[in-house]
Amino acid sequence: MEGIINLPLFFISSIMIIIAPGPDFIYVTTRSISDGNKAGILSAIGVCVGLLIHTMFAAFGLSAIIQTSRVAYLIIKYIGAAYLIYIGIKAIITKANVESSNVTSLNKNGKIFKQAVLTNIFNPKAIVTFMAFLPQFVEVNVSNHISQFLCLGCIFSLMAILWFGLIGYFAGTAGGFLKRNKSIQSILRYISGTIMIALGLRLAVKND
Repeated sequence: MEGIINLPLFFISSIMIIIAPGPDFIYVTTRSISDGNKAGILSAIGVCVGLLIHTMFAAFGLSAIIQTSRVAYLIIKYIGAAYLIYIGIKAIITKANVESSNVTSLNKNGKIFKQAVLTNIFNPKAIVTFMAFLPQFVEVNVSNHISQFLCLGCIFSLMAILWFGLIGYFAGTAGGFLKRNKSIQSILRYISGTIMIALGLRLAVKND
């Protein structure tokens, strides 16, 4: 942990950021309730893979470029908004097939994971947060800043996967009880899709 400033404060600050309700929390929760705790856990893993990618962006300076370029920031923002809206619409119009084969199940799991990664990557707030948050705990007098960034990002992502994994499991378990009724299953699908669309629209129209 050489070069990292005030590790206990980093832990506390990270916990506050992670547990604060935001797009990742809403995404994992709605996905879990709609598709079960396995989907919730896969979503949690995907979100945290996205966090690791943001860590590499911050470590190698890509986040700084995006943060200082209004055009780049807006491109990321609108891609993220469009993707959330796309996921929401697809969730609403796609009918669940309870007799899916194992291959179909594997494909679905892969899609859930990929969607979670992309949703996090194209969240411009995550880029700015990582660029503003991680440098506060990096020792400027130590030459290897990249290793410090990567270490902090891995710690943050590990804490996040524990939190989102718990959220995904318990929300999915609760959703499993509700989905035993087919009409409730359809309602949950519509609610999940509507929330995704609302998140996308909020991201698109929100002034930064």
